[in-house]
Amino acid sequence: MRSSIACKTTKNPANERRSLKRETLVLRVGLLESDGRTSFCLVRNISSGGVQVRLFAPLARGRHVRLRVGDEQPLDGRVIWVREQSSGIKFDCPLDPKTLLRVAQKLAASKRRSSPRVNASARTVLRTAGHSYSAELCDISTAGARVRTQRVVTPGPSVLLTLPGLPPLKAYVRWVADHEIGLSFEAPIPIQVIADWLGDRIHVSV
Repeated sequence: MRSSIACKTTKNPANERRSLKRETLVLRVGLLESDGRTSFCLVRNISSGGVQVRLFAPLARGRHVRLRVGDEQPLDGRVIWVREQSSGIKFDCPLDPKTLLRVAQKLAASKRRSSPRVNASARTVLRTAGHSYSAELCDISTAGARVRTQRVVTPGPSVLLTLPGLPPLKAYVRWVADHEIGLSFEAPIPIQVIADWLGDRIHVSV
């Protein structure tokens, strides 16, 4: 017996047309992985057969990619077209109706979800409660970041985070665990800005 995630094929033209029908229009941040590189994207039209995304990093036609949306399992597919900053991706296995509905609901504009975070290494300076501390960036998103300090720090309610190539970022402390601090930015970083910044980082991964 095939597993529920196995690809199913059909020769019914009507079914094929339905599989290409756009089921919903969304605009939600996702992550694209290709050739060991991770970049942000905006998910637009999604159907059982594929998805349209807005790109923030170069992507070639024919490339195999993996799309991460929220806490869903990664969706594997292949780039079938690229036009300027838009791209169409065909899934390796069409999504079954239940999975498509679940993913579409999580992408819906009415759903409040945190922006996906990308692991990125960079030296940073953390200023809080009148003191400055050297720290290492662990991951970052448009909405926040996680940093690791060289020693245990008791931060104030807000901090100023300085990263190379970006203006100082005011952030609020959400949690502290040993040498790590979770931050939420006072104002989200525009996705194009953070995508360009990540593109210049040497060590970037999911």
